[in-house]
This record gives sequence, C-alpha cells and structure tokens, in this order.
Amino acid sequence: MNSRLTMICALLLPSLQSDPPRLIPKLPAFEGRSITLSPDQSAALARGDPVVQMLTPKDGRVIAAFGIVAIKTTRKAFVTALTNFPQSLRAPGIQNFGLFKTPATVANIAPFTITSSDASALRKCHTGKCEFKLSASEMVHAKAILDSGADGPAKLAAYVRRRGTDYVNDYRTRGNAAMVIYDDFGSGGVRASDAFAALLSASTILTQNAPALQQYLQQFPRSRPADATEAIYWSVESMKDLRPTLTINQVVVSSPPGTSGMTVAVTKQIYADHYFEGMLDERIIVDRRDPQRGDGIYLILLRQYRFDNLPGGVLNIRGRAKSAMHDRIDAELRRAQGSAK
Repeated sequence: MNSRLTMICALLLPSLQSDPPRLIPKLPAFEGRSITLSPDQSAALARGDPVVQMLTPKDGRVIAAFGIVAIKTTRKAFVTALTNFPQSLRAPGIQNFGLFKTPATVANIAPFTITSSDASALRKCHTGKCEFKLSASEMVHAKAILDSGADGPAKLAAYVRRRGTDYVNDYRTRGNAAMVIYDDFGSGGVRASDAFAALLSASTILTQNAPALQQYLQQFPRSRPADATEAIYWSVESMKDLRPTLTINQVVVSSPPGTSGMTVAVTKQIYADHYFEGMLDERIIVDRRDPQRGDGIYLILLRQYRFDNLPGGVLNIRGRAKSAMHDRIDAELRRAQGSAK
C-alpha cells in the first residue's frame, strides 16, 4: 500500500509543483517572425555575455538588430539612471549633444556648428541629389545663406539653430504632421512620419507590452501615458566609416500598467541630416528571477535604421553600416552591464 501511494504521489507531484522561474524572457517578433536564440547564444547569455543578432528586414533600406544582456541590478535602479537623460543619452561617438527645454530655445542647441566640409557639400545640393537630408526649399535657402558672404557658414549655423528650435516646438504642437519631408533622394520626397510608421509596424514590442505607449508615439502630443518620462534632444554623432550626423530624437520611458516587472523605453527619430529616413530604438527592461545566479534584469533591445540609399559595390555602405550597428549595440550592452556593477 505504501509503495503504491508513493508511486501515485510521484506521478502527481510534477503537476502540483509551480513552474520553475523563467530564465529567458519571451522575445519579441520582428516582421511576423519570432526572434529566437541559438544554443550558442543561449549559453553566452547564461554566462553573462551580451548577445547581438542582426535581423533580415523585408525592406532593403532597413538594417535592424536585436540584443539582449543580463544585468545584476534592480529595474528601479536601472530606470532611475536611464531617465537621468543628461547623463544616459551621452555615449561614445557623440560629438555634440543637448536637451531641448519646453519650449525649445536657440540656447538649447548653441554648440552646433557648420564645418567647411558641410558647407562645401551643401553648395552642391539640389532636389533628388544631396548629401544632406533636407526639403527642397531648405536646400535653396541654405545655399543662399552660404553665398551671402565670407561669414556664410556662421550665418547658416545660426539659421540651423533657429530652424531646429522652431521644428521641435512645432513637433510638440502638431506631432507627426510637423515632421520633415526629405527631398534629397529619389522623386516625390519621403515623409519622415511615414518612415517612422513603417518601422513601428515591423516590431511587436509595443503592441504586446505597451500599447498605450505605441498610441502616444503615433498620436503625439495626445494620449500621453500618465507615468511617461520623456525628452527631446539633439546630437551629432558618428558611426564607423559614416559621416557625422545631426539627429533630433524623442525618448519616452514608461512602465505599462497591468504589466508587472517591466519598463519600456523608446527612442523615435524626428530628424536626421544624413542617411536616415527613420530610426526606432525599442528597449524592454524586465525583472529577472534567478535563485541560482541572483536576481537582476534583462535588457532587451530592438533597433532599426531606414536609410535613403545603401549602395554595395566599392562603397559598401550597407556592409559598413551593419557592421557598425552590430559593434555599437554590443558595446552599449556591455557598457550598461558594466555601469551597474
């Protein structure tokens, strides 16, 4: 009788026990395909190494990457550091940086300058062919300022500072409707808002985890999540083998209600003066329960850039951009891990 009872208990015990802690969180999908880790990548993650995986977008203009790393810190501490934007938004490769106040003022972008190389390239701009991402009217205006005298570059830098300030204030009022139309490549121009919408639709991170944040980014400035912490900032940064690029971005951090143990941070590009029609960076900071190694967090990242033109061949801009993106994300994950120690 005792042996029979022992056997019954042994059969029932697995169903009565709670599930073991989930060591790897559910990974997002990209363009309808679930992101998975290979056995080697799972082993690397278990060792504490960051994992970076280049993705294969359907749109040939897009390069995209996924990254994940385990960090021994609390989500509260990590998010507190992340929302200290004057510090967290500075990173290697950024040559210049500033936050736009509300309302934005010219003083917020005072360090920005025009180099002699920029001036030379701008003088050659015309609709359909320009090294800078501008509307047709801005191309004409920039050349007129440059041709106005020896102090043309200084005048143009002052104009860019005023124009950038006005652009941010207009975006804060009208949202995506205020975003630029790029006329530098191809015909008909490209709406930056359309590029953003295409990148947003490729990922399930916000749809599955933070639909209110997704709605806010689509309908900005309406529908702001009550707990959102955000900033709009500018930076001049360089990726390896690419020209230094001025970008203006919006970053929003929110912990979705009803989804315990998770915070989501999104960076949305609203302007770039080179290469990028759009950029979207989505991050999930999720609690990690691990009795053996100690609790902490997982930092999960999905980043997309949409370029205007990525020739291969001799220039191989596509290959250089992908390599630079991989290396940069790996460095960022390692830096995030190291700063928490």
